[in-house]
Amino acid sequence: MKRGLQWPIGVAAVLVLAILGNIYVAVRANSDPTVAIEPDYYQKAVRFDADQALRRRSERLGWRVTLTATRTSATDAEVVAVLVDSTGASVRGAVVRVAARAVVRSNDVFSATAIEAGDRYLAAVPVNRGGLWDFDVEAVRGGERFVASQRLELPERP
Repeated sequence: MKRGLQWPIGVAAVLVLAILGNIYVAVRANSDPTVAIEPDYYQKAVRFDADQALRRRSERLGWRVTLTATRTSATDAEVVAVLVDSTGASVRGAVVRVAARAVVRSNDVFSATAIEAGDRYLAAVPVNRGGLWDFDVEAVRGGERFVASQRLELPERP
């Protein structure tokens, strides 16, 4: 090989390696299931003030929710919500919805409507793994609307 061509070939090789490295990183970054992308982020930003007002109304309402979750199978969990008002009395007759998101894979959101069972609300939520989960609860009774969030740890196996 001629002595004068070594530098241009070396520079070209370095540029090609840099391009291939960037393509590899871009493909890996876009295929990583642990990276969460907020769907419709702009609308969430537009609704921010309304969401904060709803949380403040929920606090003023005085309701409290206690969640427990147990794995019933490799693919399901039973979520028990105990909903009480400001006096500690059970809130009955509400429509309770539960949404679950694994912290490690927060793109996967599983939701269910709970069934009233005495002073508790039961929901079967399909979960595909153990670990930390964020649960969002929405309870509606008449004109009252309550929202809350809680983080729970589910065991790996039932």
